[in-house]
Amino acid sequence: MCLPGNEQNTRRLFLALWPEAAERQQLAEIAASVAGRQRTPDANLHLTLVFLGATDPARLTAYEAALAGFTPPPLELILDRYGYWPQPRILWLGSSHTSLELDEWVAELHQRLRGCGFVPERRAFQPHLTLARNHPGPAPVQPLVAPMHWRINQVALVESLRQDTGLAYQVVRHWPAG
Repeated sequence: MCLPGNEQNTRRLFLALWPEAAERQQLAEIAASVAGRQRTPDANLHLTLVFLGATDPARLTAYEAALAGFTPPPLELILDRYGYWPQPRILWLGSSHTSLELDEWVAELHQRLRGCGFVPERRAFQPHLTLARNHPGPAPVQPLVAPMHWRINQVALVESLRQDTGLAYQVVRHWPAG
């Protein structure tokens, strides 16, 4: 059971797929090749599963308790296409094939968190990695030289921190895949 939110001491949190060093390097190279200097900082590349938003300590404790024992099976994503959303001008990398396993992960996360008063976003989950913000568009028409195969071994709880240089993301904890 979650307690009502407290505006003081809140942290801006989300659950994400967080790349290991080799995958992060590959993603950084892809971002640099299509977005140049406008790209998302390499350290911030991730795939958001669930945006939790402003989270006070009591709610964080409840979320962590709700996620105890979450051990989804490992999966592999194939990232093979670019996309562009004109509003809010985001260039992204995603998959041309829906991953039913990933959709099941997200559904289980939502189910576990609902008991804490969490309300999922109304828009459908569309897995993507933001390569650049404020991108003039459109998405590159050339395909990736080779699709990126990303073996997912964990889900990360991540905090979004405002800094003088922009947003930075810090992993708070992980839930390993089984």
